[in-house]
Amino acid sequence: MAKVRGLRSYYGVAIHRDFVPLYVDESYAHLFGYDNAEQVLALPSLLSLISTEDHQEAIAANQAIMCGSARPKAKVYENRNRQGKRFSVMIIDQLTDWQGEPAIQVTIIDVSEQVAAEKRLEESEQRYRSLLETSIQGILVHRDFEPLYANQALVDLIGYDSPEDILNMPSLLSLIPEANQQQAMQSHEQLIERQAATNNFVVEYVRRDGTSVWLQITAAPVRWGDKPAVQAVMMDVSQQHQHQRRLEFQANHDALTGLINRRSMNATLIEAYASSKRSLRPLCCLLLDIDNFKLINDRYGHPAGDEALRVFAIESLKVLRDGDYLARWGGEEFLLLLPNSTQQQAMQVAERVRKHLADYRIVHGEHRFSTTVSIGLAMLSEYDSSAEALVARADGALYIAKERGKNRVELAPQVYQL
Repeated sequence: MAKVRGLRSYYGVAIHRDFVPLYVDESYAHLFGYDNAEQVLALPSLLSLISTEDHQEAIAANQAIMCGSARPKAKVYENRNRQGKRFSVMIIDQLTDWQGEPAIQVTIIDVSEQVAAEKRLEESEQRYRSLLETSIQGILVHRDFEPLYANQALVDLIGYDSPEDILNMPSLLSLIPEANQQQAMQSHEQLIERQAATNNFVVEYVRRDGTSVWLQITAAPVRWGDKPAVQAVMMDVSQQHQHQRRLEFQANHDALTGLINRRSMNATLIEAYASSKRSLRPLCCLLLDIDNFKLINDRYGHPAGDEALRVFAIESLKVLRDGDYLARWGGEEFLLLLPNSTQQQAMQVAERVRKHLADYRIVHGEHRFSTTVSIGLAMLSEYDSSAEALVARADGALYIAKERGKNRVELAPQVYQL
């Protein structure tokens, strides 16, 4: 695989649990000399990709991150690929979620050229300045936010025309959103006074043309003109950020309907329950079940059943309000959470959903059919000792709706007002 040069220096991503690979992208595999990601996923352990002398450190770092005693940070290692070629990589390990369980996401960046350049940098200040000019990373040097140096890569990264545009600014604080300026000044003071060796940030930066880029910024103290200053090295990590967002979405949403999944709804439910108990504001929970769903699968096939689930999600969201939460609870069952809603308001919402779905015709290939939904409604009462108790009462009401002929809304027995 040809190496991408410039600001788009390629990176790879892998996810593992105790070094057993769970996900690997193609770039990660190619970086280690493999033809495709499947070859790496077939490895019993990703430790085989790490130099033996680094195994203990890698294991210790993995344990620290998994137990929450260490925060994500970048490290540079020298390694060999499958063909024995030496290369240097920067590795960022962070805790993530994979299929409902904690795992480690590894972002690996080929920094071989930068490492080699940094070794040459030590030979003289002239070589140092030459590196700054030719670096693929954006580099900025300042003292008390007065710009001292900016390379072309930085200019390209943040959307200016030339380094002079940066150097002519009276203060670099104008580049920082006002909400973040205090934090930036505190970081600068820590570095100048050597209270910190480096400070690392990942921030969203809006360029002059209105487009945005996610930047990883590593700031460190340096000497510039025999006086202390701060050097900030910036790298575009927009793709990594977007990839992380996709992983988070997949972990919290149902793949078929796009609704939040049961795991995510449980967290929302517990939070809403606690908030309503504290504030004495009403909270209603509804369980919805598509009627005769097995008959749809048996008569039209499982793809038609999947389409019925998707239609249910899409059409229900059309008639719900801002602030209502709808989740796929399991199978053909869904949970609807209505914060700050009285029983009467919740009944109106439930009837609106029920009628809308009953009137809607589902089209799947040559088949056209409609579905109905049964709904059980429970309003939080002083007798509900937990969020689970509230859901259980809604489930009881759903059972009554099914028993009384389906396509109806039933209230949970013993509904108490707050």
